[in-house]
Amino acid sequence: MNGNMLSHVADFYRRYPGETLTYFTRVEVGERCRDLVLRVYLPEGLEPEGYVGPSSLPGLAPEVEVAEGGTVVAWHLGERAESAARYEFQTQVRVATPGREWSPRSRAVLADGGRVLAEEGVTVVVEAKGRYLRYLPEIYEADDFMGRFLMLFESFWAPIETQIANVAAYFNPDLTPERFIPWLGSWVGMTPDENLPVERQRRLLKAASSLYRRRGTRDGLREYLELYTGGEVRIVESRARDFRLGPGARLGAGIALGRRNKPHTFTVFMRLPPGESRERWEGIVRRIIEEEKPAHTLYELVWGEG
Repeated sequence: MNGNMLSHVADFYRRYPGETLTYFTRVEVGERCRDLVLRVYLPEGLEPEGYVGPSSLPGLAPEVEVAEGGTVVAWHLGERAESAARYEFQTQVRVATPGREWSPRSRAVLADGGRVLAEEGVTVVVEAKGRYLRYLPEIYEADDFMGRFLMLFESFWAPIETQIANVAAYFNPDLTPERFIPWLGSWVGMTPDENLPVERQRRLLKAASSLYRRRGTRDGLREYLELYTGGEVRIVESRARDFRLGPGARLGAGIALGRRNKPHTFTVFMRLPPGESRERWEGIVRRIIEEEKPAHTLYELVWGEG
């Protein structure tokens, strides 16, 4: 494992001749390399029109080379790429007119000199004529003008059709767009804190139903605090009173040896992730405990222990 990651996607996965297409390539550098280079391979029929490099590397421009079978767009990062950094690249192309349906496949390759570190490809479907022709009489199949005319409406409505076809993803905490997280949270009575990392908001939302079923329990409170803070939590309940010597002293289920035992109380031992401060989380953690604990109970919060 070299620690370098690569993702290569397109803004549309169905295009028509003459339309534009943008490839988005993300490079996550895990380790610094001396000759780091990103190459985007474009097959014949995809004509490059523009390039956008990462804003954190001003002045970086690609080298474009026409090769056998297509075009190669190469970004030479060299030693400028910092470790643990993320870089975004865009490649805009225009789809040619092949006169047939085809599926061009683009590839992105991250390499250090001659050593390939990561590789990913993406396939786009290019249709030769409008799909809406199937809803017209067969005589229009041979009408080139009608096919291109209907493509205009398909281009306008395709994003809406895609949203409708994938509407189930908007109700999935793992897949819903970030801006929909508060809206989806309102369905289960949970408003995720926008200051939390997005992935932590998604985990809270995903666990909402389970947390509500266990609200007021030790396990439910522990899981809620761990999901919210990313830390480690241990909860110790007190179910008995201290044993005290005296004429009326008796051992039984309601008596415990030791100190600070009191019925209907519990102690929360809280350990935060590295880099997090107690001052930031003190009020938040106490608010969560007050909202989730049974009303008749009392608690003590202990930091840095487990």
